[in-house]
Amino acid sequence: DIDILVSTRPTEAKKTMKLFTSHPEVERVLAEGETKSSVILKAGINCDLRVVSDRQFPFALHYFTGSKQHNIRMRSIAKDMDIKMNEYGLFKGKAEKFISCSDEEEIFETLGLVYVPPELREDMGEIEAAQKTKLPKLLEATDIRGAFHCHTSYSDGFNSVEEMSKAARDLGWEYLGIADHSKIAAYAGGLSVERVKQQHREIDRLNNRHSNFRIFKGTEVDILTDGSLDWSDKVLAMFDYAVASIHSKFKMSEAEATRRIIKAIKNDFVTMLGHPTGRLLLSRDGYPVNMVDVINAASDYGKIIEINAHPLRLDLDWRLCKYAKGKGVRVSINPDAHGIEGLRDVLYGVGIARKGWLEKRDVVNTRTLREVVKLLRLDN
Repeated sequence: DIDILVSTRPTEAKKTMKLFTSHPEVERVLAEGETKSSVILKAGINCDLRVVSDRQFPFALHYFTGSKQHNIRMRSIAKDMDIKMNEYGLFKGKAEKFISCSDEEEIFETLGLVYVPPELREDMGEIEAAQKTKLPKLLEATDIRGAFHCHTSYSDGFNSVEEMSKAARDLGWEYLGIADHSKIAAYAGGLSVERVKQQHREIDRLNNRHSNFRIFKGTEVDILTDGSLDWSDKVLAMFDYAVASIHSKFKMSEAEATRRIIKAIKNDFVTMLGHPTGRLLLSRDGYPVNMVDVINAASDYGKIIEINAHPLRLDLDWRLCKYAKGKGVRVSINPDAHGIEGLRDVLYGVGIARKGWLEKRDVVNTRTLREVVKLLRLDN
C-alpha cells in the first residue's frame, strides 16, 4: 500500500483531505477524517493520507518510514534515556517536555545515533551500526555507468542495437551490454550462431563511431535442466561476457534447482547469474533454490550475481544482498530492458541495492569503461 504524510496548518487540513479523497485516481473512499483518510485507487492499491502539524512532521516521517521492528528498537533506546517516543514527538521525563527536532537527523542525534537512511530501517543491524558510526555509504543512482542485461530486436526486444546504445548514451552511461537470448529460447527469438555473428558485426560498426562509449557483446544463455548451458563453450568464447539464466522447468526441488544453478556457475565462460530465483512479483513464486549455497558458489568461483531491476522481478532479493556482500560477491544491477524506456528500471535496482546495504564498490556497473574492460579480460 501507499502512505502519504503531509504537514499543514490546522485550517488547511480539511481542504487537504478533500483534495485527496476527490482525486481522479481514487476508486473508492474507505474512510475520511480530519487527520487520516483511506482510499482504494483505480489501480487497486490501498492509499492512506495522514495530516500532522509542522512540529510533528519529522517524528511522523520517521515513524511511518521505519518497520515495526525498527521503531520498537528506537523506542527502547529512547526509554533508556528517560524519553518517550512516538509518532508525535520525543518527550523528556515525567513532565513529558517536548524535545524539538527540525528533521529526522536531529531525532537520531538526540538518541545518540548517526542518521539511518530510510532503506535500512528494518532492525537488521542498522541500530548497532549507527551507534558505532559504521553505517555503509549507500550506492547512489548517479554511480551507475552502464548495464549488462539488455535485449534488442534481434531477440524479444523492441529496439535495435543502435537505438538502445543511443538511449544509454543519453543517460550518460559509458557502456551497454547486449545480452539477447540463446538459441533454445525460440519463444523469445533466441539467436542462431549466424544471427550472433551478424549482431557482432553490427556492434563492431557502431563501436567504431564512438571512442568514449562501448557496446559489449553478451548473451543471456539458458541454463538447461541438467545445469549445462544452451551454448557450447566454443560459441560462448565469441562473447565478451555471458549472463546465465533459467527460463524453463521451474518446478524443481530445492536441491535440484541449487545443483542446476551451481553447475552453470562453475562454467568458465559464465560471467554472472541472471534473475537468480526466477520470481515474478505478484504472479509467480521463485523456484525453491538455496540462495545461500548459490551465493557461496559465486564467491568460490568469482562470479557476479545480478540484481534484476525490472520492477516485476527485483531479484536478487534485498535480504540476500548483505550476505552476498559479506561473501565478497560482486553484484551487477541490470534492467533486463526490452526497450529504451526499460533502461531506466536500473533505478529500481539501485533502491534494492541500497536496502541491501550495498555501496558503490560492491556493484560492478559503477566501474568506468576502462575498469569493465579489465574486469571482462578484454584488454589483452
